[in-house]
Parts: sequence; structure tokens; C-alpha cells
Amino acid sequence: MQKPSNPQGTRDFGPDIMQKRDFILGIIKNIFLKYGFEPLETPALEKLSMLTGKYGDEGDKLLYKIRSNREITHEVDDDKAQVIRENFPNQWIPGVSKLGLRYDLTVPFARYVVQHRNEITFPFRRYQIQPVWRADRPQKGRFREFTQCDADCIGSNSLIHEADLVQIYNEVFIQLGLPNAILKINHRKFLEAMVDELKLDFPVTKFTSTLDKLDKIGKDGVILELLNLGVTQEMCNQLFQMITNTTITHDSLDQLSTAFNNNVLALTAIDDLRSILQYTEAIQFVIKIELDLSLARGLDYYTGCIFEAMIPNSGIGSVSGGGRYDNLTGIFGLNDVSGVGISFGVDRIFEILESQKLWPITHSSNPSILFCHFDKDTQIYAVKVANQFREKGFRVLVYPDQKKINKQFDFANAKRFKYAIIVGKEEMETNMLSIKNLMTGKQEKRSIEESLIFFDREKI
Repeated sequence: MQKPSNPQGTRDFGPDIMQKRDFILGIIKNIFLKYGFEPLETPALEKLSMLTGKYGDEGDKLLYKIRSNREITHEVDDDKAQVIRENFPNQWIPGVSKLGLRYDLTVPFARYVVQHRNEITFPFRRYQIQPVWRADRPQKGRFREFTQCDADCIGSNSLIHEADLVQIYNEVFIQLGLPNAILKINHRKFLEAMVDELKLDFPVTKFTSTLDKLDKIGKDGVILELLNLGVTQEMCNQLFQMITNTTITHDSLDQLSTAFNNNVLALTAIDDLRSILQYTEAIQFVIKIELDLSLARGLDYYTGCIFEAMIPNSGIGSVSGGGRYDNLTGIFGLNDVSGVGISFGVDRIFEILESQKLWPITHSSNPSILFCHFDKDTQIYAVKVANQFREKGFRVLVYPDQKKINKQFDFANAKRFKYAIIVGKEEMETNMLSIKNLMTGKQEKRSIEESLIFFDREKI
């Protein structure tokens, strides 16, 4: 029999991994809630017509399409159906694919907003934590199925939302133990201004999709693609003179005004960044925040500020990205509704914390308590006491089988329990419990009431 295996680019998550993933998700979710975001979920399946054309040419190639369960002969006229049956008499040919797996959470969110616009109070802040699928080539930090954590605000043009998102980045990375994170910020108007200043005669989206490959193919690769598009070497040199990395300050923004010859598009970007500075000037940021004019974010729907976060020396690319989209809902018939959002890549963050061994000490032990016993009577008594612990919110397991106490300790150690409670006849008769710290080997007796207070103090 063939050994079972996962499809390439997908993974199973056992209890140890899930505990660590829950740690990441818990931090992100709580910070989203702190900033007034509400939960939302959408289906894994979406209409393919809704997904196609929203992510650019490269994105469309990565969409997972669901094969139709209807035969093509039921979807064409009778004459064509008859020809198909005659040429392929014993073959079942599927019809046109009409469904796909969601590529991200932003487009389904826009679809939801349009469908439920009469039920939503704007501006609407939502967070969404669900898996997405992309038919990509699996590699380090890149999977075909992965989890995104999105936070979006829609129905408001205010730059206060961008300012909040920058603060969320700061808090998330600090709590994850990644204070060395770098948040790169750019503005699509800067990119449009580059096209304008260089007088390029092809769409801005083509320029941004090429520039977005800078991390993958390098400066020389980007220049080669631009040359193939008809851009001169002189223009390429001018472009990379315009592309700078700098700290966002009022002075650096003044310098950019000069560098872009007070281009109207560039001035719009500069005004937006000034607003974000004003909203956040009282915040002491720990993570590094920089303006990176090479940041493009290849998705076509971004129109304003764009974000990308990375962890230096991790060997993994961006761990989060996002930006402002002024009319994404317009593709579904609801015009002039601006939104902005970011998305954290849980799987990449997990890989970094795992490889750099940055998990907090609380994840070195099992937060549950194991009740050990000697026979059927003490096991039944342990169940009664365990229920008292559960009523107080503690996570408790009573060892299910009748085995020697050493075997029960072996189980506890294998499952990384920090504490075991031993129940024997003496404990039954005295209403005392023997509590053993499996990390230190220390054992002591306490009453049930004292034990509850002890574990509450220990934050078990």
C-alpha cells in the first residue's frame, strides 16, 4: 500500500504546532480587537468571475479553479453537444469552471461589503483569520495553502486608519518578540509620479508589476524587463536615482517634493504621509519604519499608501503587506467606497519564530494539569476533583487507563505537563492533593481549596 502524504505545499499541524500558531493568532487577534475591528468569515469557495482580474495577470495564473461537475455537453447547444458525443463517445468532459478557491481575504471582503451594504454601519472595521490558496511553486516560506490575518477599514478616506495600522504593526511585532521588524511604506502616487516624470508610454500597473520583482530578480533583472518594454537605459538610470530609502520625517518629505519637481501626484503622496506623521507623532515606535520608494505591491487594486513588513536576516521575504484601495467595491457595483487594510502571514511568522527559537518560555510546558491515580477508586475520586478544577477554568486531564504511576509520569513528561496531581487513598481520606512539579521534581501536599488558589497564582 502506498504511504499517504500531503499535497505539495500543504501541511498538517499537530498539537505542539497548533499551540504555537494559537500563540501568534491570539496576539494578532487581541490587538485587532483593541483597535475596534470586528470578526468576519467568508466561504472558501467564490465565484471564479469574482476572483478573475482582481490580482493582475500574475495573480490570475495562481488561482485555483474548481472543475465543473457538469458535463460540457450540458453547457453548449445541441449541435455542438452532438459533435462532442460523436468524437468522444466514452469520455466525460467537464464544463467551464465557475468556482475557485479564494486567493486572499480582501476581494471576498469587498464582495461581502457590497452584498451587505444596507446592514453595515460605515466606516466598517473587520478582521478575518482564514486560509487562502494559491497555485504557487512551494518553497521556503511559500505554501499553496496558508493562513492570512487581515484587518481592513472600509467606508472612510481618513488617514487615521493608516496611522492605526502602523501602530498595530508596532504592537504585534513587539508582542511576538520581533522588535527588529522593519515596516516599509510607500504610496502608489509616488509610483504614478515616476511613470509621469519618466514619460513612460505603458500602464502604471505594468510598471508596478515589474518593479515589484526587485527583491526576486534584483536591479539588473528589473532593468532588463524595462528595457524589453522599450524603456531606455537613461530612463532606467533616472528611475533608480529617484528610488530611495529614508526615514519618514517632515524634512525628508520636503526633500522628496524637490526630487519629484513638485509633481502633483507625488505631492498627494507627501500630503498623505504628513497626515500619518501627525497622527503618530506621540507614539514611541520600537520597530523600524522607513519610506521605500521601490515598494510596489503588485496587486492592481492599491491606490494610496502601501505597506510591507519583513524580519531582517530571517531568510524569508515579507511577513505582512497591505495598503489603501479607493474603489475595490466598484468592481461589484458600489462606487466611491474607500478602504485600507493589512494582512499578516501567520505561516511565515511561525517559520521565523521556530527557526530562531524565539518562542516564549510559557510554550515549553503543557498548560494542562494531569491527575494521576493508583486504582479505580482513586481514579473516580480524581474525576470528581478534576471537575472542580474545570469549573474554575483550569485545563485538566485525568489519566484514562489503569497503569503504574511511573507509566503515568512517563506520559506526563512526553506531553510536557508541568504539573501532575497524584491521588491515592490517603488523599481521598484527607481531602489533600499531592502536587508534583514535573520540571523541578518538587512535590508538596495542599488542600483542594489551597490547590485551586495555587494554580490560579501560577496562571495555569
